[in-house]
Amino acid sequence: MVTNNRSARVLILMALAMALLVFAGNAHAEPYRHQRTGLLFPDPVNTLKLVRATDYEPLYAGLGTGISYRTDTMRADIFLYDLTQGPIPDGVSSQVVSKEFDQALQDIYSLETQGTYRNVSIVVRKEIVPVGDLKFFHGLLTYEQNNIKLISPLYLTGCRGLFMKLRVTCFKDTKVREEPNLAAFLAMISDITKSSSKP
Repeated sequence: MVTNNRSARVLILMALAMALLVFAGNAHAEPYRHQRTGLLFPDPVNTLKLVRATDYEPLYAGLGTGISYRTDTMRADIFLYDLTQGPIPDGVSSQVVSKEFDQALQDIYSLETQGTYRNVSIVVRKEIVPVGDLKFFHGLLTYEQNNIKLISPLYLTGCRGLFMKLRVTCFKDTKVREEPNLAAFLAMISDITKSSSKP
């Protein structure tokens, strides 16, 4: 009888452990709230998973925070920072935001010079596009990294006193498959930055 009880307990514990593993595998990470802006970044966004939020301020004043979403073939990063130039005006009408977008493009070319990227090409250099209530500077680049062809939209605006840079990168041959994720990502940015959602 003791053996049967012990076997039953072992089976129950194994079943509970399996249930916890299944639940943990299906659970979503907690959303991330950016303290300075009050913006709440949800998880997931379509099939993009929120994988990390990194506060760079303790190491480098002005570099702010990076929030990263991923699939197997796409990464979508949000950077909120001020380069110690804050407060940054909202939108794209200020010279400081325009110059920062130009610098972001130049930074990508610098990575080519350093050998990280190859064959950088600008498809769209600089245009203004709406993402919800905010207007963003937008550029579109292609390049190679580790012999993989990539496509990378870049967005930048001023938002709640900071620069908001969006850098999305996906395998060029999965662009069509990842378009719903890009649309959902931009819709999420639109939702969380709506004027009425300010803290």
